[in-house]
Amino acid sequence: MADRPPGGGVEQPVVPRRARPVVDTGPLDPSPGGGARIDEVDDDEAGLYALVEQVRRIRALTTGGLFDTDLAPLTDRVREVADRLEAASASTERRQAVTWSSGDYVTNCPVVGRSNVLAPPVDFDILEDGTLRGEATLGLEYQGPPGCVHGGVVSLLFDVVLGRANFHTGVTGMTVYLDVDYRSPTPVLEPIVVTGRQVRVEGRKIWAQGAIHAGDRVCATAEGMFVDPGGLLLENMRRLAEG
Repeated sequence: MADRPPGGGVEQPVVPRRARPVVDTGPLDPSPGGGARIDEVDDDEAGLYALVEQVRRIRALTTGGLFDTDLAPLTDRVREVADRLEAASASTERRQAVTWSSGDYVTNCPVVGRSNVLAPPVDFDILEDGTLRGEATLGLEYQGPPGCVHGGVVSLLFDVVLGRANFHTGVTGMTVYLDVDYRSPTPVLEPIVVTGRQVRVEGRKIWAQGAIHAGDRVCATAEGMFVDPGGLLLENMRRLAEG
């Protein structure tokens, strides 16, 4: 069948939707499983990670901030620090080049990265069956609806846990689709558990599934399909590393 647009014109074919995935939450049990910590990054000599930790504190405190003090003097001090950092900082292009010349993606990841102020961060363990498990308590800066984590942040958590789960199997790729079922609200200011695991590989295509729990309650499940991009990433890394 084909749809004819209003007013006539060329008929367009109907593109069928793919079947919704069925996510088996059994292997995605949120209870601790005696896994081993992965993606750990040691403290850096320059003190960047310590600086980022303090910026995260400011980020959390200023989200919907209410203060019983005059903020102008504090703002002036923060502005002075920002000016000094800007004067001392390498350019964005240089920072990107160094990241990819060293392959130092994990530290910049918006979920686990110690040098990324956006990251909560989440620390992941890997279980014997290859499942990744991470715990986090997300603050108000991740809130969408009242008392709930923003849906886009939920998707971000899934994209990272599924991607890292793939990476640690040795068969990984770039996200083609991420199908998320929001089953119940994911709470802010309460502990949540994020899990993910690779479920199958067919040629260049890779599937992984994940879940988010708050206690025994399933907040969301997801399936992602990833594709091995061949030499594309290596070529991009080479180009960016060269500046």
